[in-house]
Amino acid sequence: MRKIIYNSKDNIRPIWRLLLFLTITFLINIPLQLVLQEALDSSLLRGIISASIYLISVVFSLFVQIKYLEKSSFKKYGLSINQTWIKEFLIGVSISLIQLSLFFLLMYLSGNLKIVDYFTVNSSSYSFNYSFLAGLLSEIIGLIVGTSVEEIFFRAFLFYITYETLRVLKKDPNKRTLITLILIAPLFGIAHIFNDGATIISTINLAVDAIIIYLPFLITGRLGMSIGMHFSWNLFLGALFGFPISGNIAKVSVISINTPNNIFSGGVFGPEGSVLYILLVIIALVLILYWKKREHYNSFINPCITENDLSSH
Repeated sequence: MRKIIYNSKDNIRPIWRLLLFLTITFLINIPLQLVLQEALDSSLLRGIISASIYLISVVFSLFVQIKYLEKSSFKKYGLSINQTWIKEFLIGVSISLIQLSLFFLLMYLSGNLKIVDYFTVNSSSYSFNYSFLAGLLSEIIGLIVGTSVEEIFFRAFLFYITYETLRVLKKDPNKRTLITLILIAPLFGIAHIFNDGATIISTINLAVDAIIIYLPFLITGRLGMSIGMHFSWNLFLGALFGFPISGNIAKVSVISINTPNNIFSGGVFGPEGSVLYILLVIIALVLILYWKKREHYNSFINPCITENDLSSH
């Protein structure tokens, strides 16, 4: 029985850590969400509290792993927030802004986009009314929480779980990292497959994008740039430029647009479903490689990644 739970290094096997992580998250999140639904009617405030509960449940579940199972720290998962972390977060924000500005300009110049209004409140998609500023604040808070949760789980926790599991097949850290990315990246695309307007193209695009967003975490061991890229991409995509966000509509948008439903715009799903999305991925890759060279990172895999591998201890 002990061999089922523990490996030869006397560490709890990754599969049990994953199941425990999910169990604790759901046990905290679901009951509190049900209580919240009974306590408050649909509103921006309820949305913010709901997102906060989700983040708290994930962080607490991660804390249990760190404190009682791994004897590690939040630094392992890229969450040691300091001046460097914040700087990398802002670099990630800049990368997404450059990507989306170029896509917006390309769509506009090619006749695939028309500006119809400014500072629009998209309250018709909701059962309650709100002001532009309230909607924008809700969008910012909701996205920073939602993208942080996704990055913590997909980019950090699930990475280490899969990376450590693969030790039985590949002991070389570089090959293991590559296989881990190949296995996990499609999950990010599949996670959005039931969104409005999702297609094979959007699923592939998001899988490829997942690898790009992984790079800063692998290079630095920090989630700052990855969260910055993910958060600002969703924020600028909807709240600034007015595009759909993986099939969802932002609560507000600085620029309101009309785009045709074609393979260039991405249709209902948005730019992530566009055949031009690969160009945006290439732009991000070039900018990340330039930053990597400028910061004198010699490897794509930071030594802390292998040092944090429980399967080798």
